Amino acid sequence: MKISEIEAFLNERFPRSLACEWDNDGLLVCPDREREVRLVITCLDVTLSVIHKAIESGAELILSHHPLLFHPLNRISEDDLAGQKILLLIRHGISVLSLHTRFDGAPGGLNEHFAKSLGVCVEEHVALLPEEPHIGDLGVLSERMMPEDLARHAAAVLDAPVRLYSAGGSVERVAVSCGSGKDLVEPALEAGADAFISGDIPYHAAQSAVERGMTVIDCGHHASENAAPDVFRRILQREFPELGVLALHEPLGGEIIG
Repeated sequence: MKISEIEAFLNERFPRSLACEWDNDGLLVCPDREREVRLVITCLDVTLSVIHKAIESGAELILSHHPLLFHPLNRISEDDLAGQKILLLIRHGISVLSLHTRFDGAPGGLNEHFAKSLGVCVEEHVALLPEEPHIGDLGVLSERMMPEDLARHAAAVLDAPVRLYSAGGSVERVAVSCGSGKDLVEPALEAGADAFISGDIPYHAAQSAVERGMTVIDCGHHASENAAPDVFRRILQREFPELGVLALHEPLGGEIIG
C-alpha cells in the first residue's frame, strides 16, 4: 500500500471541494509519495511527541485532523517549532496527511460522529453557515431533556468537563459543531435550535443566546474532536484491512485548577 493510494482514497472519500476556503490540508509533508506504508499513526494534532512515536514505531505516514501547516512559512530551520517538525519528518521519511474541515462535515465524518455520540439524530443535514454548507448540523434528541441533564450526558460521553449556559427550558432540537463554534451561535439560534453544543464559545455570545432562549454547552475544542484518531482508524481499516493503524490520543495539555 503506497502513500499515493491512501491519499487518493481519502481525497475521494472526503473531497477537497468540502474544505473551507481558508483551510489548508492534504498531503502537507511528503518525502516520497510512492513509499510503501505498513503503519499509519492517526492523531488530532501533529505534536513532537506524535512524531517521535511515529519514528519509534516505524510508521511511514501520520494522518491528522488539524493541519501541521496552516500559515505560509518564510523559512524552515531548527530555530522554530514548525521547522523542527518538518525537518524531523523529512529526515525519517515520514509523510503527513491532514484532513480538516472536509473531514468535519462530510457524511461519516467527525461532526456526524460527534452528533451521534451525543444522541443527536441528524435526520437531514442543515447548514448553519450558508457560505460553508458543511459546517454544523441540526438534529433532535430521542426525548426531551433538561439543560442540566444534557450537559451531564455530554460530559459523560466526552469524558471531559463542560460549561453550561442554561436557558431554562427543556431541549429537543440541538445544533452541534465539533471544534470551534464561536461563529455558529447566531446561525444556531436562527435555525431554531433549543440548544447548541460546541467548543470555544465566548462568554458574551453564550449569554446573549441564553437571553434569547437557547441553551449553550461549551465542551471545549479538544473534547469535541478527540474522537478523530479513532474515526480515521476505522475508516482506514475498513478500506485497507492489511494496513496497521495506531490511533494516538494526547491529553489536552491544560488543567482546571481550583
